[in-house]
Amino acid sequence: MDKIGLIWSELRAGCDVANERIQTRVKEANPVSWIDTVPESEAADVLSNIYNESRAKFGRVINLVKIQSLRPETMALGREFYRHLMDSPSGLSRLQRVLIATVVSKVNGCLY
Repeated sequence: MDKIGLIWSELRAGCDVANERIQTRVKEANPVSWIDTVPESEAADVLSNIYNESRAKFGRVINLVKIQSLRPETMALGREFYRHLMDSPSGLSRLQRVLIATVVSKVNGCLY
């Protein structure tokens, strides 16, 4: 197994443990929430552009985008910041950045 494969398998093992803890908490809490969103038919300007990008990439407007729809300018800044972190020159490769983001998301219980 190469170095990246070894690192990936170690990260996955740690994520599996974290995921079990998260799933247990979710089952115990049985959380339910409701967030107002802007319907796709009412999206305009910045939000319309973001919705279109989501459709182009995923085939639909994903929930992660919809839940931020009341503050499209803030969402646009967050997306710009994300792209800067993932794409700007750095000592880390794109693969390393994606692996780090994946592990952090998994540990935090984020399904995206």
